[in-house]
Amino acid sequence: MADKEELIAQGYKAYESDEIIVFWKPDLCEHATECIRGNDKVFDVSRRPWVDLSQAPSVEIAEIIDRCPSGALKYILKK
Repeated sequence: MADKEELIAQGYKAYESDEIIVFWKPDLCEHATECIRGNDKVFDVSRRPWVDLSQAPSVEIAEIIDRCPSGALKYILKK
C-alpha cells in the first residue's frame, strides 16, 4: 500500500486519528454508499468534515473501507 505522502500527492484527502488514517479521493467515488451503510456515524455526507473517526473502532472503519468498490476510500492502520 502507498504511504500517506503518496496518497495525498495522488489527490486523496486525509482524516487522521491516533490509530488510523483514512484517505478519500472524491473524483473516484462511485457513491455506492458502502461506507454510509457500514456506519453512518463515521461517514455522514451532511456533516463537514464528513468523516468522524471517533465514532467507531479503527478496525471497524477499516472493514467498512475494505468494501469500497471504487478505491475512493483507503486507510493506513497505525502501529
